Amino acid sequence: MNLVSARFSRLFAVAALALGTLPAGAVTFGGLNVTPRGAQNLNLETGATEMPQGGTVTDPKGGLTMTAARLQLRPGEQLQAQGATVKTKFGGTLSASQINYDLKSGVVTASGNVNYSDARMKNVQAAQVTVHVRSGFVVARGGVRAGSPALSGATLVFDPSTMQAVVSGPYNLSTRLGQTRGQAGDRLLLTFAGNVLTSATSKPTANDLSRFSPYLK
Repeated sequence: MNLVSARFSRLFAVAALALGTLPAGAVTFGGLNVTPRGAQNLNLETGATEMPQGGTVTDPKGGLTMTAARLQLRPGEQLQAQGATVKTKFGGTLSASQINYDLKSGVVTASGNVNYSDARMKNVQAAQVTVHVRSGFVVARGGVRAGSPALSGATLVFDPSTMQAVVSGPYNLSTRLGQTRGQAGDRLLLTFAGNVLTSATSKPTANDLSRFSPYLK
């Protein structure tokens, strides 16, 4: 009976591959661990796999986990998701209507109903949020607003490894100590201790801004 079952399983797998549809189950694609909710549609010509019912993807190397309502994967190149939530290795949570993970560059880009939160930055909303998986930097661009600390700006760049952030003007920051405003082109340096904002410097030095510069362009 076991021999018959084994032969049947092999025949089923071959048939599924020929039809371009794979059964649901945890699989590994180019270093990503993927658990689809339903069947996977495989394009035999390109190797691209679509998961119309979504699922969960884990990147052990990047320390990233994604759950989504729908997924499209090109192994080693790109992971696209709709109705997705991403958990980062630094404890951040990013959700959006559309998320693209460029597997070659290690960059996650989110757009549409974007929301990002972690232990220090709460409810960050913007036209686009980018997570640089290798460095950990989080970049929000376009109509940036955050619930805590209460701020708005053109661009927000957060470095979770040093717990500092830079806001590009025009910006507005409201804290228990008062309000800080800046014009277009101005920079505001935020410093956290633990989960608490401890200082906001409206005149950061060139040295302060140096590691943020690649993300402020």
